Amino acid sequence: MTALPSSLDRLGRAWVDRLRRPSAVPPERRPLRFTSDWVDAPPSQRALALGLAILSATIVLLLVNLVGVSQLEHFLSQKNLYAQLRLSVAEGSVPVSPLDNRGHVVAPGTPVAVMRAPSFGIGQEVIVQGTAGAQTQEGIGHLRSTVLPCQAGTSTLLARAGSYGFVGSLWQRMSLGSRFSVQTGQGACTYQVIDKRTAGDPAPALPTGHQGRLTLMTASGTPFMPTGVLRIDAMTVGDAFDAPNVSTPSTSVPDSEQPMATDPTNAFALVLLLELLVAGSIGATWLWKRWGAWQTWIVAAPVLGVVFLLCATCVNQLVLPNLL
Repeated sequence: MTALPSSLDRLGRAWVDRLRRPSAVPPERRPLRFTSDWVDAPPSQRALALGLAILSATIVLLLVNLVGVSQLEHFLSQKNLYAQLRLSVAEGSVPVSPLDNRGHVVAPGTPVAVMRAPSFGIGQEVIVQGTAGAQTQEGIGHLRSTVLPCQAGTSTLLARAGSYGFVGSLWQRMSLGSRFSVQTGQGACTYQVIDKRTAGDPAPALPTGHQGRLTLMTASGTPFMPTGVLRIDAMTVGDAFDAPNVSTPSTSVPDSEQPMATDPTNAFALVLLLELLVAGSIGATWLWKRWGAWQTWIVAAPVLGVVFLLCATCVNQLVLPNLL
């Protein structure tokens, strides 16, 4: 009977001695150094890592500009174009032919009409003269070798399907019998869709008399992954307006205004903007060392952001076809 209490007593003393024993000192931890790997790396690896980081950031920013910022740019362009068109209507100077009231060729980018198709999400879209990448970034482009909308004959309009308003994707929703309206300097007219076709499909018969046909061209398939060019043909409901005797020959329209073409007109401007961007980056680095981080961000970020936005717009014109 005495063995059990003595065993418990020894066990209790062992636990007490264990609790009184000093605990093991944890190993000393070295402070984290976030730049140790970067400093210790060879110069070639540091240069490669820096180059890949800059390339990745540039690609991400270009994609953000193409998908998101381009829609804002298009909205602002449409707002300015509509105000300009309203002023032209008040002055009676809206172009109704390839020449303006003074006998000069209508400059590319000049607003000439407004398209409305509320059932397909197009509340109000300004149509501009010209179909190069710079014009389809602002709105629907009118192919200059064809008559203006609402005039007797065949008129052709081009619009982007993914970026800068994605009006072409809204056109894809149209079906046979769908109607929309166009307002020009001669008045308003209504069109009814008669055909949707891709490459290889037969074109409808040419309009005769006072008939007017409008061909809407955009990229087919999903946005930024085109499978070809989609053409939507529509005829005027009723008689069209008379077309002027003056016309622009198709040979005078540059290749940059043809469907799925790119626009190289701002290549030199892109070079100057890239030089300005490099100079601004060097200046921001110098300010970072002299002023500090927050002061540099406040001063340099808006300037570099605007320059990069202009560069991205020029890149989109050079690389992206006018229907995307």
